[in-house]
Amino acid sequence: MSTIVSVQNLSKTYGSGLKALQHVSLDIAEGEILALLGPNGAGKTTLISIICGIVTPSSGAVEVAGHDVVNDYRESRKLIGLVPQEIALEPFETVMNTVRFSRGLFGKPRNEAHLERVLRSLSLWDKRDSQAKELSGGMKRRVLIAKALSHEPRILFLDEPTAGVDVELRKDMWETVRELRASGVTVILTTHYIEEAEAMADRVGVISKGQLLLLEEKAALMSRMGKKRLRIELQSTISSIPPTLSRYQLELGSDGGSLVYTYDVQAERTGITALLNDLSAAGLSLRDLQTDQSSLEEIFVGLVNAEDGQNG
Repeated sequence: MSTIVSVQNLSKTYGSGLKALQHVSLDIAEGEILALLGPNGAGKTTLISIICGIVTPSSGAVEVAGHDVVNDYRESRKLIGLVPQEIALEPFETVMNTVRFSRGLFGKPRNEAHLERVLRSLSLWDKRDSQAKELSGGMKRRVLIAKALSHEPRILFLDEPTAGVDVELRKDMWETVRELRASGVTVILTTHYIEEAEAMADRVGVISKGQLLLLEEKAALMSRMGKKRLRIELQSTISSIPPTLSRYQLELGSDGGSLVYTYDVQAERTGITALLNDLSAAGLSLRDLQTDQSSLEEIFVGLVNAEDGQNG
């Protein structure tokens, strides 16, 4: 896939001296879903704001489909739809007029058929004549997405798109994002909801303290950094782990009826065969075995904690 957004050695220092971004470089492929994860104040919103031409970088360069976001602002900006964190809508304006006005801001001719498609895809068509003040918080957030899609952008930025949205509506919005990607739109989202990235993203970027810690395919990241756990259900309960099993660093379940063994999926040897032999030698009979892999959330927390440890 071709690159549609190119960020090279980007830094931003605000007047207060805050270094919001430090030498960030990344390429975003056309048609992908990229999730940017990071704690509050990590620099995610600053990065999006620079790409969208809202904030001027201190150094570095950004191109959108070959257009420099500073020197060729109008051409780059018309390719981008932005859904901000804050819900800001004219309370007495109807949904249709709000979306129609947004399209006009980008100099696009009227296209009622396109606006109808957008509103229907977001389950807003029945609300097209409703005023914004009559809508729920979740519906207002959908209107923000409709506004961002009104001018047919090739790139959509979603800054914390499901903050404050109930679980059911969140899943609906995930489906909408997948449909957008299927239609060729490139989607970049920032999120605190790790499951959002795990459910939707093709690649994951982790930002902490203005630095891009990694950018990697989601599946490869989980394979490379994930740990697997083997849960061993015992035939009978035990009060403590036999000393002969100490080298496996097992965890004893609170009920005394299970053991958990954590191992590296990339290791040449997992140690499971030896463990099962030693369990038998220790007189422990097994009832069942189950495995599960560490989630993206655990990987993310581990990365940020490791970064904090290096800077501490």
